[in-house]
Amino acid sequence: MRIELDNVSVVFDTGVSPPVTALDGISLAVAPGERLGIAGPVASGKSTLLAVMAGLVEPTGGRVLHDGKPATRRHPPAARIGLALQSPEKCLFEKTVFDDVAFAPRRLGLEGERLAERVRQALESMGLDPEAFGSRSPFSLSTGEQRRVALAGVIAAAPRVLLLDEPTAYLDPPSRRDLLQRLLAMNEEQGITMVMVGHDMDEMTAFARRLVLVDEGRVAAAGEAAGLLTDVGLLRRHRLREPGTVSLCRLLEAAGAGPVPPTLDEERLVEMLAERAGGKAP
Repeated sequence: MRIELDNVSVVFDTGVSPPVTALDGISLAVAPGERLGIAGPVASGKSTLLAVMAGLVEPTGGRVLHDGKPATRRHPPAARIGLALQSPEKCLFEKTVFDDVAFAPRRLGLEGERLAERVRQALESMGLDPEAFGSRSPFSLSTGEQRRVALAGVIAAAPRVLLLDEPTAYLDPPSRRDLLQRLLAMNEEQGITMVMVGHDMDEMTAFARRLVLVDEGRVAAAGEAAGLLTDVGLLRRHRLREPGTVSLCRLLEAAGAGPVPPTLDEERLVEMLAERAGGKAP
């Protein structure tokens, strides 16, 4: 499924003058099977942008197209779009994990063994044992487990597009890495289109093939992720911290190692340092 935004603006009238402009003339496209990262500082319009892509917020100006057809709340897309909001665990509400994950597929008409299989697959995709977790209350779980259950509930609807609003926020580093790897595997193996919002540039390095930087409701830059993520000046202008490997390259230069081209590849960085030291990388 292809999503296109054509000169989209969103203005919220909060009752306080002047109205708040959340998005201002945004144009971008998401290709089928793509992994697109959307990065920007706090309150830059990233979450609103996801809501517009999903058809939950109608633009004040411009158009949203799904596979070339206008998408509005009155005319939602035929293809399913899964949206995982910030802190999706706050959306849990059923008595058991099974019922929470089964909520969407039940409304799509699944029942019996087909429903049970869909729930099982969704839980396993998030690293949860259906036998161990299915009968438990979602409110008895840790925050990380709740996050996985909530995402499994989105995945159980078999979306063609998955929109993710900082899915690893507030998780510990091992949980963040594991969850991100599972999402990447779903994209690679199932071809699910994914758009992820965030401001952690190390995660964007691992996730995004293409990157859009958003600031003050506008597209500040867009292109191949590797190029934008190594542009320290660009990232700093938009109040974003460069990836760890790029920061290390700068520190090595400052320590007298000579020019160290910024890289996102940890192995390549080790190789470069080994070559300069006259040895071989371990």
